[in-house]
Amino acid sequence: MAGICFLLGFISVLYFLGIWRMTGLSSRFPLVWLFFSGSFFLAGSCILLEIEVPIWLGVFIGIFGGGFSLLLVFTESFIIRAMHQKGVKNLDYIVVLGAQVQGSVPSKSLQYRIDRAEKYLKENEKTKAVLSGGKGEDEGISEAQCMAEELGRKGIAFHRLLLETKSRNTEQNIAFTIPIIQQDSKKDLKELKIGIVTNGFHIYRGSGIAQKKMQCRVYGIAAKNSRFLQVNYLLREFFGVMKDRLLGNL
Repeated sequence: MAGICFLLGFISVLYFLGIWRMTGLSSRFPLVWLFFSGSFFLAGSCILLEIEVPIWLGVFIGIFGGGFSLLLVFTESFIIRAMHQKGVKNLDYIVVLGAQVQGSVPSKSLQYRIDRAEKYLKENEKTKAVLSGGKGEDEGISEAQCMAEELGRKGIAFHRLLLETKSRNTEQNIAFTIPIIQQDSKKDLKELKIGIVTNGFHIYRGSGIAQKKMQCRVYGIAAKNSRFLQVNYLLREFFGVMKDRLLGNL
């Protein structure tokens, strides 16, 4: 058992280093893998050295760990089930949710979203897109502007692109997009069909928040994910779902 704990600790360290190499530490979340590594190494050391854990602590760890695992599996089942949604044809609008911009260049996750939006817009020429994402402190331009420039270079007419440049998270993406769509369409949201374009791991939360706030027909349109980063994104999304449920966004 000690050997398994040390192996899991070693794998967690390697995974953290792989994330660091691919994306840097633009997000602090990957540090959780170092926490897991330290926990596995500590558990392995206790087993190897035959250090006795107080009964009350063992019971607490068992209850907490079991409850957390059940909640994780339950939530991830919804996240994974939503990952391959393709939307429907001829939506009135698609909302492309922002992701990190590196200077003025889209990150890999954002590029996947841009590519998926391009494909949908070229297949459905009457659909407009709301590009939603503000400018972070370490970003050269807003995420919305970055998406607009990339889609423009790919041949999407600018009159089909509406920019929302103030949001900083998923909830704001949706909330700040609502008045833009209302002003442009001159219709009640309930009359519209709207798609949410984001990476597969983010579809469940993004479309769920949109469904609650917009009160219209919402369809997920999943962009690709990085396979190597998938586990990290799925774990991060679990905490995102928990946060938005507590805040009443879902």
